[in-house]
Amino acid sequence: MGLFDTLRGETPPLIDQAFNDVQNMLEVGHHMFAASTAFVLDNEILDVDLSALDEQINEGEMSLRRSVLEHLTIDPQRELVFSLKLLSIVHEAERIGDLTKSLEKTGRLAKKPRMGDRVRPLRDMRDRILRMFKYARKGFVESEQEEARKLMEEHEQMKDDVTAYLKALADREDITPNESMVYAMSARLMSRVSSHLSNIASTVVSPFDEIRRAPTWDDEE
Repeated sequence: MGLFDTLRGETPPLIDQAFNDVQNMLEVGHHMFAASTAFVLDNEILDVDLSALDEQINEGEMSLRRSVLEHLTIDPQRELVFSLKLLSIVHEAERIGDLTKSLEKTGRLAKKPRMGDRVRPLRDMRDRILRMFKYARKGFVESEQEEARKLMEEHEQMKDDVTAYLKALADREDITPNESMVYAMSARLMSRVSSHLSNIASTVVSPFDEIRRAPTWDDEE
């Protein structure tokens, strides 16, 4: 049973409000991730206030929790599983905002511009994660389970690619300790964003007791 299979009839207003809060949090997180990675990986000027945007995400989290709590107080038998999944999703969306701020801090530690073959794999990972945000929107907001599955499969590949990148980075002798630290931290932080997006996708395609698990379906499903 997927996320939207739990809904019965017209969505209660408070649950609809909570759903909109998560959607807005994901959109802000997408914007923050794009800006922070452009700063740390592309040497671009950071012209947005990530702390202010993160506060928007935090306010969305509090609004969602209030809405879900009020709904469950009024009508606890209706949309219970959907409400519980929303509470799980909001945690994942909130963490994305924090991670983008950590990416900014990582960029500010760099002593030289990020250039050459050391950073190209990270830029590729960043571009893939930006696509994963789109998968998250289609999966969660537009109720397209296939897009949610694509996101989870992409994350499994991302984990392998980050591990391979870090191993290769550790073996390089033509890199300063500062560069190594900046690149390694960037890879790990982006991997965590990928993980949280995958967890959101899992709420769309998995029963409540199986969310955050790796996909187990095969190509014939």
